[in-house]
Amino acid sequence: MKFVMIYGASGVGKESVGRELARRNGWHLFPQHLAFDVACAVVGFGNAGFEKYQRKVCLDAFRTLAEDGASGIVFTFCYVRSASDFFVEGLCEFLDEFGITAEFVHLTCDYGEHVQRVTSPNRLNTNKIQSKAYLDNYLDRFDFSTLPGMESFHLDSSRLTIATSARQIENHLHRAA
Repeated sequence: MKFVMIYGASGVGKESVGRELARRNGWHLFPQHLAFDVACAVVGFGNAGFEKYQRKVCLDAFRTLAEDGASGIVFTFCYVRSASDFFVEGLCEFLDEFGITAEFVHLTCDYGEHVQRVTSPNRLNTNKIQSKAYLDNYLDRFDFSTLPGMESFHLDSSRLTIATSARQIENHLHRAA
């Protein structure tokens, strides 16, 4: 089974690129925000046990897909240095348990493009960042650098279409295989 984690700050295009990559390869897409939304509803954001519950939702989904013989999973994840390490530890345990070698893609875009993406009408009616002010505060407060100790393919999607970004990730996956 192929496991590709596309990670980066909120609003850089992870889910859009991930959806295209999954579609092109017949893989499953699992955006982290689904587990985040469930954990918010059940535990409440910031409450004790939130991160543990969010991780459980994701890992249960991955386990189900792996046990059902999925050919691939594209997981989109907002990695925040240090705060997300608990989640990454659990993910690594899952990958080891199933003998899966994951590919990690760090997706970024330049600031001007980032603002355009988060203020796009496509983000209306979502629980995602939708304003420049919120984005600025978010970028100032958190570190969205690469996963420590893991090799990542970096893709700056500032001037790329969704399809081109997905193709570049596919090219990387073929070279890595």
